[in-house]
Order: sequence, then structure tokens, then C-alpha cells
Amino acid sequence: MWKSSRLAGLVLALLAIQMAVALPRAFRRSASEGWHLVRDFGETPRERRVRNFGAGYVEAIEEIRRTIPPDGAYVLINGHGEVEEGGPIWVKFDLAPRRAVYLGKLADLGNAERVKRRMPRAARWVVIARGTYDPPVLMERFRFVRGLEERGGG
Repeated sequence: MWKSSRLAGLVLALLAIQMAVALPRAFRRSASEGWHLVRDFGETPRERRVRNFGAGYVEAIEEIRRTIPPDGAYVLINGHGEVEEGGPIWVKFDLAPRRAVYLGKLADLGNAERVKRRMPRAARWVVIARGTYDPPVLMERFRFVRGLEERGGG
């Protein structure tokens, strides 16, 4: 009987220590989240996107959405360097329902003839995604292929 009451006291002491450590941190986080709710109240979806991604990114996405019709297709290329930041994923998400054909990294595409064979005929546009917060670049398919040929990938 004595051992069980001692064990119960130990458990209660450990619980009290856990609460003493966790509650202030939880309160700070809740207060911070509450402040963000108050600060961002009434914000439009566009304003929220500008705050999260930057004005340049949002403007570029809106321009691409105006150019490529919702039932259109485009070729998506990762124009960023070695580190994968997720730029192509965000661009594809932001341009939905437009169909993306992902060709990979710009540096790994190979010559222009190979790229032309991999591009679907329905995709008139090429979108080059850069870093996660960098604005994507839109260009017509023939200009993109011509640029590959000029740089020696023809």
C-alpha cells in the first residue's frame, strides 16, 4: 500500500513538472497565433499570397494564369540550381487546373532536338520555375527551343 501511494506521488510530481515546463510555452505559442489572427483579419486571399510569397511571384503567377487558358497545357522546367526548393511544385499548384508536363532541371535537359521530342504538341508555353519565392518565367515554346539551340544545345 505504501509503495503504491509513493508511486502515485512520483507520477503526480512528474506530471506537475511536465505542466510547469509545457504550459508557458503553449501559452506563448497560442498568444502568437492569436496575434497573427488579429493582424491578418480581413486580408484578401491575394494580400495573403503577397505576404507569403512576395509581390513579384504573385504578379508572375497571375500573368501566366491570364496567358494560359484553364484547359491549356504547359511545359514546366526547374530553372533552379542544385538545391531542390520546391519551386516547380508551388508553380504547378498555383497554375492548376492547367496541365503541366514536367521535363526536369534546365541544366539537365540536353540538346534542343531531344527537348522538342519530349514536349507535347498541346503545350504552347514553357514555364521555368525558379526558387520557391522567385517569380516563374513564361515564354513561348519556340522561343525556349530557339534559346537552347543558340546556347549550343541544338
